Order: sequence, then structure tokens, then C-alpha cells
Amino acid sequence: MSATLQRDQASDLAKTNPIQALAKAKSVTEPWFRAQALSWVARFTDADPLPIAKLAAKAASECDDDYKRSAVRAWEIAALSERHFIAAAKKSLSAAVKVAESVQPISSRSEALFLLFQAACSISRDDSIWVLGRLDATCPEDEHWRCRRSRRDAHRVIEDNHTARPFFW
Repeated sequence: MSATLQRDQASDLAKTNPIQALAKAKSVTEPWFRAQALSWVARFTDADPLPIAKLAAKAASECDDDYKRSAVRAWEIAALSERHFIAAAKKSLSAAVKVAESVQPISSRSEALFLLFQAACSISRDDSIWVLGRLDATCPEDEHWRCRRSRRDAHRVIEDNHTARPFFW
């Protein structure tokens, strides 16, 4: 079974049976998809989401490059924020942005920071503006079309009150 299918099964189950979903999520073979699945469980569990979010962060740390190690944490951050664990969400956001700022190539850096920006929108406007500042500072528009697109889309969210992507539905 593919890691994406494993993630999808755990994510679907998270809404109705978080205990079973946690067991499935822990067994997802690839760290990126395991981090996402665990974040879904953290979002929907009736239990304390913090230990599950920590497992998601650990799975993210096991990814094979800085893009993956930082970008996939967007799901964890959104889950923590949606569960009203704002201090934990901010701490995770800060750690993830620090990693994302060194992602190479720059096009991937802009993608990682944009995902983190979208997750920051679930915390607060101030947090999303902070991530936007990091995106603007580390991803010059003239470096790559993805930098230009990420910055444009993030500014639209802030300036025009567009909605950031939902991580859980």
C-alpha cells in the first residue's frame, strides 16, 4: 500500500475513530505522509493533541530534506491552532520557518514559506504577516516565478482578505 493511501486512510478515520487513526498514522511508511496523518489525528482527537502533534513534528524531522522537514509542519501548526493550542502552534511555526529559510533551491523555499504562511493565518494576522515578511526577505521576486507567485498570493490574502487554504476539511 502506498504511503499516500496509508495517510488518506488514517486521515479519513481521524474524524470518526481517532484512536484507530492514531495507530494507522503511526504506521505510515514515509515521514512526510506520516506527519500529515498524525496532524489530522491531532486535529480531530478527543484526547490531548499535543503529544500527537509532537509525533507529527518528529515525523517531519525524519524527512530527507529541509523543504519537507519545514513545509509538512504546516499541517501540525494548523491542527494546533484549530485546537486552540496557540503557544504550541507559534513555537512550531517559528521552528519550521527557521528551517524553511535555508531551503534550496529558492523556488522550493518560497513554496515551503507559503505553506507555513497559510498555516500561520490560522493562528493570527500578526503571525501570518511575520511569515510574509520572511517570505519577502528571503525570496526575491526576480529570482524565480514561484517566488513571485508565492509573494503575490500571500499579499493578496493579507491585503484583500482572501482566504488561506484549509488544511483540514
